[in-house]
Amino acid sequence: MAYCPRSSLPAHVLAWLARRLAHLHPARPPGQGGTPPLALEVRLDAVGSVLLDGLSYRRAGRVVGISKTEVGDSLDLLLGPLAALGFCQPDGSFITTLAELGCWLAEMARAGEAVLVDGLATRVQRPREWGNQKVLYDAKRHTHTAQGVAVSTIHGDLLWVDGGWPGSCHEQELITLAGLEGALDRVEVASLLDRGFRGMARVREHWHAPVGDRRTKDQLTDPQRAFNRLQAGLRALVEQTIAHLANAWALRRWRGLLYRARDVFRAAGALICLGRWLHRVPT
Repeated sequence: MAYCPRSSLPAHVLAWLARRLAHLHPARPPGQGGTPPLALEVRLDAVGSVLLDGLSYRRAGRVVGISKTEVGDSLDLLLGPLAALGFCQPDGSFITTLAELGCWLAEMARAGEAVLVDGLATRVQRPREWGNQKVLYDAKRHTHTAQGVAVSTIHGDLLWVDGGWPGSCHEQELITLAGLEGALDRVEVASLLDRGFRGMARVREHWHAPVGDRRTKDQLTDPQRAFNRLQAGLRALVEQTIAHLANAWALRRWRGLLYRARDVFRAAGALICLGRWLHRVPT
């Protein structure tokens, strides 16, 4: 009988992950008593409750029917492999490394397509001491965050997501820290960015950011206003992609340990992409 998930993780995704990650659940040695090990489906369901539904370890354990210690053990076991899965694409392939992302971007550049780049952030628990607090404080959002960056197509398909950096990092630093600056520059794919990247876009012909800011918006010419409206319409698609990521409640507020934040960003993106395109993956 198939396991019925109690989290927001789709049943077909959970079954596929259980087959893909079966090597993480070693067989029980024969002739040994004691409590039988948890099924991998149960562990995946617990991780889905934490990542997609934003439950605490205790509440996730109550939903799935295990203890909060077993939920933590499941995250220890599965969070890294889920983050390493990569991001499923409409053709059923996966983007797992920056090199593979570069190949996709090069193909898009040859086809004349554009990509959209934007930052995102998730709230984290405020640390104890001021020295730690000021590193995580995000002046833009007025809270303590871990920041990330997402890349999508103009059709709203997620190509890459990375994150886990302190909230005090500027968005321009995120591009460099994520390794996307080199990936975008090597292939010179047309990239649409928001006003936070104007300084980097000014010296790159293939990077396009809106013209002007709040102080000069009344001084723009009609062609500049038309350019900004067109770009805003295209950028709405990457905002929709980030909204799909925000549906993973762990990316609205991460309750766990900070060193896991990067794997949380990537694992949540991997699960969302699988839920959308798993039917395209070859069997």
